[in-house]
Amino acid sequence: MTGKMLLTSAVVLLLFGLTALAASPFSGSWNTAVALSPTPFSLSGFSSLLTVDYTLGGFTASSDSDLYLAGFIWQGFGLTGSLGAFKVQGDVLFGPTTASFLYDQLIVTTSIAGIDLGLYAAQLSGDVLGGPADGSVLRVAGTIGSLQIVNCFEMGARIKDSDYHGITIVHAATGVSKTYITNPLTPGQGFTGDKLTVSGWSFACLSDGSVSLYMTDQGFDSLKLDLAGIKTGLSWLTVDLALTFEMQTKSIVLTPTLNVGNATCVVPYVDIRTGSANNTLSSGSSSLTGISLDGFSITHAFGNVTVKDLTVLDTGRYGITTEAYGSRIESYADASANGDQLYPNYWELLSIAATGSGCCGGTVRFVANTYFETAGGLFGWGMTHIQATLPVNQELSLSGLLQVSTAGIDQLGAGVDFSW
Repeated sequence: MTGKMLLTSAVVLLLFGLTALAASPFSGSWNTAVALSPTPFSLSGFSSLLTVDYTLGGFTASSDSDLYLAGFIWQGFGLTGSLGAFKVQGDVLFGPTTASFLYDQLIVTTSIAGIDLGLYAAQLSGDVLGGPADGSVLRVAGTIGSLQIVNCFEMGARIKDSDYHGITIVHAATGVSKTYITNPLTPGQGFTGDKLTVSGWSFACLSDGSVSLYMTDQGFDSLKLDLAGIKTGLSWLTVDLALTFEMQTKSIVLTPTLNVGNATCVVPYVDIRTGSANNTLSSGSSSLTGISLDGFSITHAFGNVTVKDLTVLDTGRYGITTEAYGSRIESYADASANGDQLYPNYWELLSIAATGSGCCGGTVRFVANTYFETAGGLFGWGMTHIQATLPVNQELSLSGLLQVSTAGIDQLGAGVDFSW
């Protein structure tokens, strides 16, 4: 009886607290999810993420608290706002259980006579893999006619763009991660690289193109050419092409994308293989030895429903990322560098995702992923992962999770997402 009274009191206090927050000048969100493993029955997952924002005088301060089954693993604080012509953003991350500083960044941007200027600076603690490190980036961007020109002068750091993912900090015990824009790479503030990108040029059958040249303090590093919307003479087919030359690995990466109509996208993962001339490494020269198809993805959209198929042909070098990391094909080398999680035992994914408007506001979401095992043959089913989100109203939504594999039911989960 006492237990029931305590539980009832906790629920009443919780609802009262949520109502009070909704009526206050604060805004934010609270998401809690629980996952159970039936065989054997145990609590396999727990997360409680609380974000609180407070706006005053043109500035917004935020607090992010992340609790998982392993404990209170992250506490972050942020501040965004404007000081005259300057926009300012600051972020800092702590590890509460060890009372340690992990990461911080400061971003200051402004625009002068049509030229965008940005200074990005960050520090990484020695308690994080890759630290201690600090650095900064000066970004200058502008337009000349239809061309967009962006130059990033790097002093020990890189920033997130079409090629770089910023920095992903991974908690080793849980595998969860946080991503920030500025990635400090080395201690000190000396020159480490410069990246120049010119985009927006078009001619003949090409609707949009860009070229990126990356130089480091050691000299030439890479050259990337992106060609989008290449017309093939067929009204229903256009091609996107990305070609990258990398000096460090002496490799050429070719990434074509076939756009079939307005709803279908086909991406073959092609590897251009090179080798030393005359089979001697001492010759210092290399030659094209072949082109291999390592995998492909097909995506088609039917209104609010998207069907996707991923197939990995070279399972020794490529894998499929988890749902949290986009469910895409990625090489093991890139996944390790970006901190992404892969499924190493599955070679094919068939996914169906749907979104729609809820009856009382909010968005209905449904995702069903079916994976096929590498060692299971052509139709060797391995796992099915289903997630669904149902809004109760614009502020409150409920979610569910079911994961079934060849071993039986792996996980049953439920979650609540509240915003105010």
